Amino acid sequence: MLRENPPPRQKSWVGPTYRVTIIMLVIGQIQVSVAMEITPLKEFLADRYYLSLVQFVVSFLSIQLYGFFYHIIVKKPMWVRLLAGLWTYEVNTMSIMKPAKRAPYISLILSIILTFLMMIISVIYGNSAIKHKKGLFTTRHKVILWSERIFVLTCFGIIVCAEMKRVIIEFPTLLVYTILSSVFVMVFAASMRKPNFYRQESTGDYILIGQLYYLNFFALYMGYVWTTASFIELMGWRADIHDIFVYLFYRKNIE
Repeated sequence: MLRENPPPRQKSWVGPTYRVTIIMLVIGQIQVSVAMEITPLKEFLADRYYLSLVQFVVSFLSIQLYGFFYHIIVKKPMWVRLLAGLWTYEVNTMSIMKPAKRAPYISLILSIILTFLMMIISVIYGNSAIKHKKGLFTTRHKVILWSERIFVLTCFGIIVCAEMKRVIIEFPTLLVYTILSSVFVMVFAASMRKPNFYRQESTGDYILIGQLYYLNFFALYMGYVWTTASFIELMGWRADIHDIFVYLFYRKNIE
């Protein structure tokens, strides 16, 4: 008897998904750093708090519509796909940025390091979970649903915390949002390695998943930014890069 040929192995889209996520995350982080330096923009948004809420609503609707109509969008010409993706990306990035308030440079630097460290941990955890078939797995539908919910929840939390006058309340609130995002990126990492998670018949499905994963990593990044900033403010520390550099490397000479 002839042996049956084994079924062809499905191509893994995990690597391309991470590439999409990393590219979007780096661009988003650059935009945050630039936006915080534009004083007229900060003053304009600080005086018009309602605009942050409008951005939040537009962001929420954009995520829902993009995910719902993605199977139609991928069949459209390249310029339509590019325009839809760019609009959704920029709206979501701007909605959670909170440029009206300035974060210390040390918070931005620490947050970049912590975010990519968490990404490395998620890769290790995802590979380990699928290897041992034990971990925080969930279905594709729930990943997409909770990806949107976690982002929207974090976005709304950051907007609300921007108006808080008591840092003792702001810090624990932001810490909770950051922990939620940290846990979910691990769940996402494990789940997208499950068999049949990606729709092989859908062109560019990994782009949709990469964009959703970006939302959670960007929410995590902004959570780190404002949690560390509020912690520094709560402790009453001076967070000037020059002062820290002098303290670490020139303190003995000064003494």
